[in-house]
Amino acid sequence: MKRKEWLRFGAILAVLFAALGLLYPFWPVGEVVKLGLDLQGGVRLVLQAQGVEEMSAEERADTVERLVTILQERVDQYGLANVEIRPLGENRIEIKIPGAQDPQQARQLIGRTALLEFRKVIRSAENPDELVPDDPTQEILANPDQTRYYLVEGDPLLTGDVLDNAYPDISTDPSRPGHYIGLVFNQDGAQRFVEALRQLDVGDQLAIVLDGVVYSAPAVSQEIKDTARREGWRGVREGTVISGIRTFEEARLLAVVLRSGALPVEVTVLEEATVGPTLGSDSIRRGTMAILISFILVLLYMPTYYRWLGLVADAALILNMLIVFSALRAFGATLTLPGIAGLILTIGMTVDANVIIFERIKEERRTGKAPRACIVSGFSKSMSAILDANLTTLITAVILFSLGSGPVEGFAITLALGVVGSLFCALVASRFLLESTGLGERIPVKVPSSG
Repeated sequence: MKRKEWLRFGAILAVLFAALGLLYPFWPVGEVVKLGLDLQGGVRLVLQAQGVEEMSAEERADTVERLVTILQERVDQYGLANVEIRPLGENRIEIKIPGAQDPQQARQLIGRTALLEFRKVIRSAENPDELVPDDPTQEILANPDQTRYYLVEGDPLLTGDVLDNAYPDISTDPSRPGHYIGLVFNQDGAQRFVEALRQLDVGDQLAIVLDGVVYSAPAVSQEIKDTARREGWRGVREGTVISGIRTFEEARLLAVVLRSGALPVEVTVLEEATVGPTLGSDSIRRGTMAILISFILVLLYMPTYYRWLGLVADAALILNMLIVFSALRAFGATLTLPGIAGLILTIGMTVDANVIIFERIKEERRTGKAPRACIVSGFSKSMSAILDANLTTLITAVILFSLGSGPVEGFAITLALGVVGSLFCALVASRFLLESTGLGERIPVKVPSSG
């Protein structure tokens, strides 16, 4: 083989082995590539930011951007995969969570304001009627079970912006069994905590309030006041906990929302749609069948019409499918139902490029040229048509991806990957097979006799 042929051969092998490595173990589809909401089920939420209507356009845009950032950090820390979060209009946010089996858990993670406050307790009782505020700023708050109520000062001594970390854990103290969240203050927060302790007397209760619920109200001990006086902020930076949590999963969720910070404004759920696993499985089955049927029909048709050249087109088609699926895996792209339509369109585009090339080769062969010369001339004369068709399609895919959303983006991604793969397979793989194997000698046309 010549140097150019060796280069083509090396490129084909590199692409082939890279694709196979990325796609291993090949099945099931949901573990090979990420599946969208329409294929595996999940939850779609539309949130509305409260109180942004009175803001200026710039403030409103900044608030929504902060909401998106905090929500994205929450789902990333919690481990939810393939979640799409994007602004929807001026004051709404769309969230898609593929694979979510518990919509309520998703709503708790997404919708919690996560406003953590430390407030001084004035009095507590089992009946809220026994608590009468001495000042209009004071509030009556309940614990999670609403079995005890606390009259607390209106102004917090400390808020959640002073946290450096929050982590879930299980208590080993037999006197306080259960799950809790350990809090770690940053330096500024620990210093402010020391100042708060100086304002409290031994025996005073400090309510730890999360989103208006008192999770615990520990009494200030002489020991912690002495530690704060002796060691300063370093002595109180760790050791504060939020107790009274029922399960470890709840503790983990609360720790995530505390680490990611409080939302700048409250949000409400306007829309909630759940796609069940039955619909998702049915979509996968139908989409997979559509791909397989179109794939097999094209594989059978090409050798029937183009004979030996059709085997070249089939090899290019198989390689392109490997390229597209491996690219989806490599880039972390999500396969949606419209994306499957893009894959089916890719099948037709891949053989379309080969059809243009084969027809040009057959035209050259009818003039009596040698097979090798027909192949070179056929590729040369078909190059402009192939590039024009594929580049215009690629531009369309880029525009769809840039301006579209959701299903449109899924279609655009698979279409763009299919175009790039089709060009490689037609101009590199097909040419190598035609020029370096005996298949290029078997052009299915009658050669005019020299006499």
